[in-house]
Formats: sequence, structure tokens, C-alpha cells
Amino acid sequence: MLEKKILNISKIENTDKYDRKKVGYLSGMIGTFLNVTLGVSKFVIGILANSVSITADAVNNFSDAIYSFATVLGFKFSSAPPDKDHPYGHGRVEYITTLIISMMVMIVGVQFAKTSIERIINPEKIIMGKIGIAFLVISIFVKLWMSLFNRKLSKAIDSSILKATSIDCLSDVFTTSVVLIAMIFANYTTFPVDGVVGLIVSAFILFSGFSLAKETISQLIGEAPSVELIKSVLSDIEKHKEILGIHNYTFHRYGHLKTIATVDVEVDAEMSLIKAHNLMSLIEKEIYEKYEIVLVIHVEPVGGNFTEREIELKEITENWKNQFSYIKSMHDFAIYKQGDKYFVGLQLALDGNKLDKNFDENSLKSELEELIKNYDEELKTSITILYEYF
Repeated sequence: MLEKKILNISKIENTDKYDRKKVGYLSGMIGTFLNVTLGVSKFVIGILANSVSITADAVNNFSDAIYSFATVLGFKFSSAPPDKDHPYGHGRVEYITTLIISMMVMIVGVQFAKTSIERIINPEKIIMGKIGIAFLVISIFVKLWMSLFNRKLSKAIDSSILKATSIDCLSDVFTTSVVLIAMIFANYTTFPVDGVVGLIVSAFILFSGFSLAKETISQLIGEAPSVELIKSVLSDIEKHKEILGIHNYTFHRYGHLKTIATVDVEVDAEMSLIKAHNLMSLIEKEIYEKYEIVLVIHVEPVGGNFTEREIELKEITENWKNQFSYIKSMHDFAIYKQGDKYFVGLQLALDGNKLDKNFDENSLKSELEELIKNYDEELKTSITILYEYF
């Protein structure tokens, strides 16, 4: 199979990893060639048959050709190395490219919806021969192959562009099938089949563009990684017996080539600084080698010697915390001096899935601050609210 050959020639130094740029280039060039071929052929057939639905399908293929070419550009720019202005690389260019393409697809959909409505109002006779019908059948199988081809490549390199291409090709299979059925029955009815089918094709073009834009915008805003990935990373950290607990984990994705994660880990307060440093360096190295994730670990000592005052206040705040089902845990509790003032510092980890739309973070913090003030009005507070969804 072609996709297997592409993946084989794209292997990096005979490992199981692939050169994403090379895979993207090859996929984009193949897609551009096939879509231009299909588009030109359908456009000629559509003009000869006087069919707006076939012409709409042809233009859809031309937009797919532009999409495929943009895929090449997207992989080229997203794989550019980091620079002074973009220290985390240019990976999100892939998302921006996909978003621009989705807008172009929707514009095409609107234009052909307008043309199709005009054809419904003023229907015209369609002249469709067997050769044209045969070519539509061939184009359906070509698009089906392209969908499967890009789906396998997208899974291999985890690419949003190739995944979107696969979905788009699959929608083309449906739209061309509808056009084919319409052309077969067009000569047996006075119903404006061509215009109606053209409108249906336009609707699918619009839907494909909207779905693609929605997914891409979500990625640009900052989409959460998969639950499976988070659980796997945390599990690999926890397998070290010295790690007593994990909280406050975040993942920041800068395209598919750069992911930075931070996590707080709890270790015995008696562990030496050198031992803790060496352990964290080992864990960070293991995570990068397995997931290609740059991990930054914050060490939180637990246990140790607490004053009677700290023990008493911590117990009070723990009892307060337990009345809220959405507070998962409390961390980094400490009383410390800064200047001539004493502060109580702590973190509250909230289960974001249990919060309703009326939740007010400031009200929660104010309630805890009041509790601490009632214990000792001289104490200042430094409370951090964290949100966890997994």
C-alpha cells in the first residue's frame, strides 16, 4: 500500500518515528494531483451535461486541491525551527492553515448554494452520458481510497490537517454519490433534481468547513490532551516509589511537535535536595524519551516538623475543605514570614467537572480567608485555586 511506502521512506534513522514534514509533503502532493484531475474532469462533464450539481462537485474538488497544496505549506512552516520571536516553534501554523482552508471551503459552499437555488427556481435540462456516469463512479472510489490513505497517515503522525483531509474526502464520497444518483434519475422526472442535489452538496461543503473550523479553533484556544495521555504520563511518574503524590498538572501544546507539561510532585521532606534533583531529572528524561513532552517538575516536601500553630490551622482548613465535594485536595500549606508580616499559603485543587455555571472563585477564597482571619486576624493569606478535569 502507498501509505506504508510513504511511512517507510519517512522513518527517522530507522526508528519508529516519522518525519512529519516529509509525510505531509507526500500526502499533499498526491492529494493535489488527484483533486486537480478529478476537478478538471468533473468540470468538463458538468459543462457538457449542463449540470450545476456536477459543476459544484468539481469546484469542491478544486477547493480540495487548494487544501492539499496548503497542507504542504502548513507542514513546511509548522516544522520551522524556533526563533527569538517564537521560542516554542511554529507548530500552531498547522492549525492556522487548517482554519484558513475551512473558511475557504465555507465560502465555496455559500456560492454554490446560491447557484443551486437559482437552478431550482429556473431548472434546465441535463444531458448526461454513460461516460460521465462511469467517471463519477470512478471518482467515488478514488475519494474513498484518499480518505483511508490520509486516515492511516494522520494516525501515524498525529496530524490534524491529515485527519481533516480524511474526513473531507469521506464527505466527498457521499456528495458525489448523491450527484451520481441524481444524474441517473434526472432524465426520468421534471423535478429540479440537479438544483436540489446541488443544494445538498453545498450544505455538506458548508458542514465540512464549519466542523473543521470548530475543531481547529478549539485547538488554537488550547485543547486538553487526551485523558489516556494524561493518565499514562502521571502513571509513569508515580511508578517511582519516592513520589508520594501528584497534583497541579498542566499540558501546553504548541502544535504537534512541541508539548510542555508541568506537574507538582510530593516527596518526603527528609529527602536531600541533591537526591530530589537527580530523581526529577531522571523522570523528566524518561517522559521526554517516551512521549516527547518537555516536563517541568515542582517538588513539594510533605511531612517534616510543623509547629503546633501550623498543625492546628491546617486541621481547621482541612475540616472546612471537606464540606465541599468539588474540592479534591489541599496542597502547599505553610505559614511563612515575609517582611514583618506572616502569611498562610496554600493551594486548592478543584474538580472542574463538579462546578456549575454559578460557581464564584472569589467567594470561595473570601470564605477561606475569613476562616483564617477568625483564627488569627494578623495572618495574611496567599490562596491559589487550581482546576483539574481528570
